[in-house]
Amino acid sequence: MCYSRRYSYRDPVSDWVTLHPLVDAGDAANVVRVLRHLDAGQRKSLAEPLRGYEKSLRTADFVSKRFWAPRLCALTVAGAALLPGASSVAVWIARNGLREDETDTDVVDFVVEALRDRRVGWLGDLVDRLALRLPADRLDPDLRRLVAELAAVTGIAPLATDGLVYSWIATGHPDTGRAALARRLFEVDGVGALLTTDWAARLTGDPQLDRTMLLEGCLFRLRRGGKTADINGFLLLHKALAPTVDEVAMLAGDYAALLSNSHSTVAAVARHELMRSRSGQAARS
Repeated sequence: MCYSRRYSYRDPVSDWVTLHPLVDAGDAANVVRVLRHLDAGQRKSLAEPLRGYEKSLRTADFVSKRFWAPRLCALTVAGAALLPGASSVAVWIARNGLREDETDTDVVDFVVEALRDRRVGWLGDLVDRLALRLPADRLDPDLRRLVAELAAVTGIAPLATDGLVYSWIATGHPDTGRAALARRLFEVDGVGALLTTDWAARLTGDPQLDRTMLLEGCLFRLRRGGKTADINGFLLLHKALAPTVDEVAMLAGDYAALLSNSHSTVAAVARHELMRSRSGQAARS
């Protein structure tokens, strides 16, 4: 279990004999306490036995997941405090997780505390690596929160990854710049199914988002095709954009490419917009 004992370890430890019982007990709170203020050499000396311990839990024939699962939270925190770089820490967190299923306890705050204490130059790289591990078809609240909180520590916005785009549309809360997320909106499969009339209105009314980028992206996504639910979402966005006659004329080639689209609704919209644009231009002449 991930819990804090009634007593507290306040002095840092630099030997595995002292750290091992805390990890073995799943005592994440005291793990983060005893691993504060260690130097690089001390962290390195503890990292190797930690790796060996984790491997022994996962590979031993007689050990079931039920045996080692309660230790995962403490393992995650210890790895965040000890492992040498962004790559190894990202893999470690992904493998051991941030929540203990039985108690429904997360260790996001402990991981952030452990990493903040280290004052390492690769924290921004870690944020991006974790953001890249966010799933693009469902929410992972714990990992998303870790990315957001570590980004706040570094002061650097994370990459606009597929997972962050999905999280933005699913929750309404951007965890990096909205303009960067919006540019990626048209590349992530499944996001269109989350777009509603209200969402389309929010996007078109957002002063941070370039209207031409939204319209071009929408046409790109419609041309690419996909599942009906996805297509319907981007049709809602196109409707909310309500392109002008001049905008349609400027993008006439993109609209023409949609005339043979396998989705009949998309082809019908393209035909309507081209006819409207031609009529509007003829009326001016």
